[in-house]
Amino acid sequence: MNKNEAFRKIPKMDNLLNWPEAKALQAKFGHSLVKEAMTVALGRLRSEIQQGSPSGNTRSFLIDSTVETLQKQMEPSLKRVVNGTGIIIHTNLGRAILPQPVLEHLAEIGSHYNCLEYDLKKGSRGHRDFHAERLMAKFFGVESACVVNNNAAAVMLMINTFAAGREVVVSRGELIEIGGSFRIPEIMKKAGARLVEVGTTNKTHLQDYESAIGPDTGLVLKVHPSNYRISGFTESVGASQLAAACARHQIPFAEDMGSGNLYDLSVLGIQDEPRVSDSVKSGINLISFSGDKLFGGVQAGIIIGEKELVDKIRNNHLLRALRVDKLVYAALEQQLILYLTERMDEIPTWQMLFEPMEDVAKRAAEFRESLAEPAKNACELIESLAKIGGGTTPEQGIPSVALTFSHSGLSPDQLSERFRKIAPPVIGRIHENRFLLDFRTILKDDLEILRDHVNRLFEL
Repeated sequence: MNKNEAFRKIPKMDNLLNWPEAKALQAKFGHSLVKEAMTVALGRLRSEIQQGSPSGNTRSFLIDSTVETLQKQMEPSLKRVVNGTGIIIHTNLGRAILPQPVLEHLAEIGSHYNCLEYDLKKGSRGHRDFHAERLMAKFFGVESACVVNNNAAAVMLMINTFAAGREVVVSRGELIEIGGSFRIPEIMKKAGARLVEVGTTNKTHLQDYESAIGPDTGLVLKVHPSNYRISGFTESVGASQLAAACARHQIPFAEDMGSGNLYDLSVLGIQDEPRVSDSVKSGINLISFSGDKLFGGVQAGIIIGEKELVDKIRNNHLLRALRVDKLVYAALEQQLILYLTERMDEIPTWQMLFEPMEDVAKRAAEFRESLAEPAKNACELIESLAKIGGGTTPEQGIPSVALTFSHSGLSPDQLSERFRKIAPPVIGRIHENRFLLDFRTILKDDLEILRDHVNRLFEL
């Protein structure tokens, strides 16, 4: 068959859409998407004919090509992955995993009407800002709390509420930049405040703050430098000292805690990571932190502190632009219930943080033993250091165990790429020219999937 004849035999779109196979696709994907995909399929067919490589069965080619296009278009870009990096709060991989009770509550709230802005006692319109406040106040031992969409928004809102058009005093050693080019000085500008730097990079004294505070000071801000440390010849002002000084000058004192750590991490060998409770006890007026880092929940910016100040934040019109939806409130409340009822063992972030090294090693060894012989012989268990992640203590790690591979045909980079391209993707890390999968962050329901992937990689 020559080209001209082949082109003449290409079916028209109207005929294509009436094929039974096309009707079935339209029932699943809708008329518009199927027609668009079939246009692509017809283009491919014409290209093949033009190149002199006939497709064989034209009907099968067109339907198969249409299905392929539809599946690619409708595949979600946000998908499940297996985290073998050993980074527990991995920003690129979605940060904290939600506890099962939280997921169950989300399903209930998300699939039904709810009282997001309805006061059940009064039988009239209510305010969403007060959801989770009662439980947060109880858990953290504070007067009040509110929630916005992330901690950057929380910091911006605090600055804008108390220092728009005024000054904010910050130590030079705390003018941090975190992921995504979030810089404290830039946030100051966006919030409409003027930055007043005090002290030096490595040393700031109480007198530096005292000298900087004046009639135009709207806020004193303390920022936890979670993603770096200054060591050696250093000095900083304790939170309780600074709180007392701010009280004397009647200036609000706020702290950006970043990760929102709740417990003493020194049992893991992690030093210098302060707890929210320490900041509360020191007398800081307002404290903000993330909901999806060491708090172990959904993305949110949590602000806790004195009721009078939180009420002023609520009256800021910017809050509406930064507010969260029903699912965030539902998740936060259920997460707080887990903490208040001392069920931290149900929170995945804390499970991974505090799982004994022996248990991680046992799980990794059992996994290796379960592999087919070719895969088992190509794998080795080695000691590893997992990381908390989320900008927390980047130079300190938690002892762990990793699986490393020896593959004659694939380099560590090629192994990493191969694992990323399977479904679901497996993300590991390369350390000392070896591709590793750290078992501290590999979930139990990931093991069967991972086993199949590894066995296929080393099939003879």
